Amino acid sequence: MNSLQATHFSLVFPARNLPRVFELDRGNRFASRVKPPKVSSCLVSDAQQKVEASLEPASRESKEVMEMERNVFVGTYARAPVVIKSGRGCKLYDVDGKEYLDMTAGIAVNSLGHGDQDWLNAVVEQANTLTHVSNVYYSIPQVTLGKRLVESSFADRVFFTNSGAEANEAAIKFARKFQRFSHPDKKLPATEFIAFTNSFHGRTMGALALTSKEQYRLPFEPVMPAVTFIEYGNSEEAKKAIQPGKMAAVFVEPIQGEGGIYSATKDFLQALRTACDEAGALLVFDEVGSLNFCSHKQLDFFSF
Repeated sequence: MNSLQATHFSLVFPARNLPRVFELDRGNRFASRVKPPKVSSCLVSDAQQKVEASLEPASRESKEVMEMERNVFVGTYARAPVVIKSGRGCKLYDVDGKEYLDMTAGIAVNSLGHGDQDWLNAVVEQANTLTHVSNVYYSIPQVTLGKRLVESSFADRVFFTNSGAEANEAAIKFARKFQRFSHPDKKLPATEFIAFTNSFHGRTMGALALTSKEQYRLPFEPVMPAVTFIEYGNSEEAKKAIQPGKMAAVFVEPIQGEGGIYSATKDFLQALRTACDEAGALLVFDEVGSLNFCSHKQLDFFSF
């Protein structure tokens, strides 16, 4: 979890190629025989960067879709050269009918797979009942879900958002408001933040300022000031930087997920917890998804 780059590995392979992609060695461990293509997720000048892929050349229909994408989309992502048309369970099918094993799951959000019948029934039932009424009115399903989340977690309150970046933006605002609320007589409450090397917290301006990868930040600077980046996993350096009256919050990914899976140690996270408690700073765990959990007891904000 020390060095996440602005790339992730595409794990979509033709299902028929799996015997060639993986083989069991004598130690009964899976050994990769094909290097997964790296796909950049940063803003790029050429939306269709050349991808080192083991996939077959795109068909005419696929090329037409890719060309259309280049003409109408901002060049934010370099995509793998596959045009997905449908899915069932853990399998995907492109416009040519080729079958793939989906090992990415929409970047870890399609936990039920594609076309799950119970999920489909719930979506159809809700769509037939009520579509969207915003937060101007009360909604029974929204309140019911919030209650279940509170009962199933450490949190006293939940805050629904549309994306991880939006959740982090909310956490930034929560942190600064908390510092002002906690120190009403202080002329300059704590407003600074700590984030870590190789982090990625989102593309909006506040979340972008907490993202250490320069290729994300440089095109849009100046971003939100007063963010200090510390080596991921370095407990001693973090404890020195988390000072009372200075740091509003510390943002950390317990598992950094871009370009690989890097997990923080329990000791590192516990050291951050202790240092934040002593300094009166909030500790923000940036997880996958788009929910903020707020605990009045622990003063944590989890963005899922």
